[in-house]
Amino acid sequence: MSYRHPTMDIKGEINNYLEGKCVILGVTGSVAIYRAIDTARWLIRRGAYVKTVMTSEAAKLVTPQLFHWATGEKPLVEFSGDTEHIGLARECDSMLVAPATLSTLSKIAYGIVDNPVALTAISILGYGKPLLLVPAMHGNMYSTPHYKHVINRLEEVGAVIIPPKIESGVARYPEPWIVGRITAALTYNGRDMLGTRILVTAGATREWLDKVRFLSNPSSGRMGVEVGLEAWARGSIVDLVHGVMGIDVPHVFNRYKTESTSDMASKVRELTTDRYDAFVASAAPVDFTPSKRFTGKLKSGISVEVEFKPTPKVIEAIRSRPIVLVAFAAETTNNLEELEKLALEKLDKYNADYVVANIVGVPDAGFGSEYSRAIIIDKERSIHFKGKTHKEILARIIIDLIKRSLRNT
Repeated sequence: MSYRHPTMDIKGEINNYLEGKCVILGVTGSVAIYRAIDTARWLIRRGAYVKTVMTSEAAKLVTPQLFHWATGEKPLVEFSGDTEHIGLARECDSMLVAPATLSTLSKIAYGIVDNPVALTAISILGYGKPLLLVPAMHGNMYSTPHYKHVINRLEEVGAVIIPPKIESGVARYPEPWIVGRITAALTYNGRDMLGTRILVTAGATREWLDKVRFLSNPSSGRMGVEVGLEAWARGSIVDLVHGVMGIDVPHVFNRYKTESTSDMASKVRELTTDRYDAFVASAAPVDFTPSKRFTGKLKSGISVEVEFKPTPKVIEAIRSRPIVLVAFAAETTNNLEELEKLALEKLDKYNADYVVANIVGVPDAGFGSEYSRAIIIDKERSIHFKGKTHKEILARIIIDLIKRSLRNT
């Protein structure tokens, strides 16, 4: 008797980034195993098929039935000798081993195929498909020469390491959405941005009126984070200059925290002494600052006149222009034709290669939302996107355009 597995109810419910793609999830015997469930569901919600392979130690910690429930596919714990690992490697587009113990990492590095995860991982490498590994272990093992030696070997054979998050002496499994996001980008595109370096700005700045009040905006910084993760997954070195964020800043970036618009402009000026392949100016810096900052806390119930002056333009702080410059423009119009005109104005003003003009101040997109209503236009006045989409998809479009421009230089 056939039936529709409940997992199909969530398949592609967020977006179609991974529509038609198959990801093998390799699970090993780490206490972080519970996070693999959330990672699998994240991928399914982007349209992926997820097939699980488990070591016997992993199956002792979490029953394979739970992974069957989470993915709609029965996990493989023991191979029968019917070359299931070859079939999986042929059928699927990538493999994610998460969490990965030092034991299984070592086996993949040196071709010891005595568990199903190591065997399938080596098979996927043999087909030239992406292999991602998420180490998770106690800090004393992470700090050993053995671990460093194994990681170097894995990178030599083409595996991609998503570094653990080091907290309280433990090499922890990162937030599942970060692991999923990197897996999605690498599965779809591969390492097509290797050798590039990208600067991204993200988040809102604050301009203080007194000790407790400030001028700001509702930007969460999500767009900049999505662009950064898309680029990092595909091989770029990513420097992120950020203000106040409404979401976690992924640990895989080189991170530079700033607060005021002036601080952000200064950091961009400092960093762009070096040459970048691309600069994506997706932050939402505040355009005005009080001419005078009051000491202490202004008393409530009184009238106060405040004069504002312009803040420096972060995008104009660049010292050495990158090869590709992507400017953002936040606009309040609801008309896409008007948005196009405003984008063209910003394109000329900043001499940018691309402008991403997006609508803010609406409930279903823009600041604080996972979605964007935007238009992307280039210096030749060609439109590359126009409409509403998930910011993960918009980030992929932006990095695709940067890649194309770099290839044409």
